[in-house]
Amino acid sequence: MLSVDAFIRTTLDQEGYHTGTPLNEVLPALGYGVVLKDGSGRRKPGTRVLGMLRAQTLSRVKSSQVSRVMPFVSPKHSLGLLGLTTGLTAWMGIFAVARKPRRGEVVVVSAAAGAVGSVAAQLAKRTGAKVIGIAGGEKKCDFLLNQLKLDGAVDYKSTERTLGEQLDALAPDGVDFFYDNVGGATLDAVLLRLRPKARVVICGAVSQYSGKLNRGEVDGPREYLKLAERGASMTGFNVMQHIHRAPLALIHIGFLMLTKRISLFETIEIGISRFGAALNAMFVGGHVGKLLVDVGGGAKGAAAAA
Repeated sequence: MLSVDAFIRTTLDQEGYHTGTPLNEVLPALGYGVVLKDGSGRRKPGTRVLGMLRAQTLSRVKSSQVSRVMPFVSPKHSLGLLGLTTGLTAWMGIFAVARKPRRGEVVVVSAAAGAVGSVAAQLAKRTGAKVIGIAGGEKKCDFLLNQLKLDGAVDYKSTERTLGEQLDALAPDGVDFFYDNVGGATLDAVLLRLRPKARVVICGAVSQYSGKLNRGEVDGPREYLKLAERGASMTGFNVMQHIHRAPLALIHIGFLMLTKRISLFETIEIGISRFGAALNAMFVGGHVGKLLVDVGGGAKGAAAAA
């Protein structure tokens, strides 16, 4: 199984934050698979391991670059709720980067129907905050309200009301905490509505990944002075900067999983030939939840909740 993550797109630019992928090279992708042979003798054939296996069906990697999949849990969880690029990223953004949301505060999460956003929104709900998710289309907004049980949903694709107008209706007194995965105009709309001492956490900016990064073409925050006016803060992060918090995060998420207080919807594509289309779907809004590619063909159906 391979994980389809937004960071992969940034590797397609030579100037990208993540190391660029040369032409004719296999795309990077986290995944899990079964050991066929280990020249070091460290792992027996049949052992299930996790790591940067890349978008392929047969991977050759150093034994030291993969780890054994956690026992007693579904291996898919190692890419999802317990995974570095999904569950851990969501947890760090909510609890480790800025002062965490408090009961009664208003939290907004962009790309809330995606993998990281949906987990971050659920974690924010556990703090007692009012949580509003931003997503594109009626189907995704219905998912936020009826599956994730969020307090409100903003449809940025709506032709009847702007994103800002919808935020004003749902959070008339402003926003205390914003977990941003989108950037651009979405970030500006929320900056205009920050409350005093609000916190903005920048996880990503999927609206800017397609050819704009590191070229002076990013649609940056035009309303950043609201941070000064409101005494608010804006902090960016990547999960590796807080990796020392991973044990605590895994315990917390694991407990929420066992008590069925958190879930992750999965969209699964079948076959390695679907990897390219799956990656593209991440940037055109063609999926809900965690996007995976089953290169072994063992999954049943196209989507499932886990």
